[in-house]
Amino acid sequence: MCIAVFQVINVSRSGRPGGCYLDIPADVLHETLSELEVENLLDEAERKFVSEGVKDVVTLKDDLYKAISVIRKAERPLIVFGKGAAICRVEEALSYWLRGRGYHFCLLLWGKVWEESDTHELATTAAWSLTIGKCDVCVVIGARLNWLLHFGEPPKWSKDVKFVSVDIDEGEIELRKPYLGLVGDAKKAIMNKAKENVSRMEGQLAKDVVPFNFLTPMRIIRDAIIGLGSPAPIVVSEGANAMDVGRSVLVQTEPRTRDMGDYGSWLGYCIAAAVASLDRLVVAVEGDSEFWFSAMEVETLVHYQLPVVVIMFNNGGDRRNPEEITGPYQDDPAPTSFVPGAKYHVLMEAFGGKGYLVGTPDELKSALNESFSARKPAVINVTIDPYAGAESGRMQHKN
Repeated sequence: MCIAVFQVINVSRSGRPGGCYLDIPADVLHETLSELEVENLLDEAERKFVSEGVKDVVTLKDDLYKAISVIRKAERPLIVFGKGAAICRVEEALSYWLRGRGYHFCLLLWGKVWEESDTHELATTAAWSLTIGKCDVCVVIGARLNWLLHFGEPPKWSKDVKFVSVDIDEGEIELRKPYLGLVGDAKKAIMNKAKENVSRMEGQLAKDVVPFNFLTPMRIIRDAIIGLGSPAPIVVSEGANAMDVGRSVLVQTEPRTRDMGDYGSWLGYCIAAAVASLDRLVVAVEGDSEFWFSAMEVETLVHYQLPVVVIMFNNGGDRRNPEEITGPYQDDPAPTSFVPGAKYHVLMEAFGGKGYLVGTPDELKSALNESFSARKPAVINVTIDPYAGAESGRMQHKN
């Protein structure tokens, strides 16, 4: 009986916490034991009983990557949080995961882990029927596909919707048979993947690669921005690799200090940001293709002496690897490649601003320190490996 008491207490507190029922027969209730016998029984039960604890993440990595792939490819993803998400205090992990991704979400009654859960611009509470009828992928975290969620079936849900269920109870996943089930603690599942991604990225960032790839200078830029403290600079980032790598590496800790502009509008964003936030430095991290869309506006920066520092990654455009090109026109220049070694920084100097040409970590650190301190118009031309990175969608293979 002592072991049964240990087990029921553990079950009530572990995994999915809740009330448990232990039926004690009448003859046991009427037994009389000495204090020594009770102590011996308890000691024996404690020695024999091994707490199962909260079920750790047992999801195979292949399943985790498959889930990530499904979510990434979704056109109308929806994230649903239930009581399980609230019980394991998952709000910080989920906030980290959802930040900047633009996923619509719904917090069920017992899963409201954020104060603004119903008023957030991406919350779907007020348009629930429309949302579940249109979404193509639904990630259910700590909630059951029961009557509250219409059992995940049409006509309420789209007949083609794919459910990815994160639940600590493997039996619940087997019962509902979602498209993909991840068994484990939701907080651990999400944070483990987040930490794994950060760890892998930091391992690559730690290397000083010369000629530069995209990661080494991005790390140096990140550290320089963090070193400025508060008020944090406004960061504008565009490009295939400059934006893709930048949004993962350039950490912003203050609200409304980050912008991912559209192609060609980056310098307009910089000018507007500098005028609207006079107490902040503006730092633009751009690819060379994006630089050319509105490069002549550097004259405006100098004309009004705006505190904008442009850091431009120069790999000669989106270049083709000669080994991948065949045919009679293989020696022709690609329309997406530029003149190798172009001195973009001289354009800023032509109007009276400051230009820098850098190709090593020390040169970049020096240019960032000087330009950030001066708070004057500047262009830092960062020379990187011509074949570093890849155009979004791998379009250079079609050029």
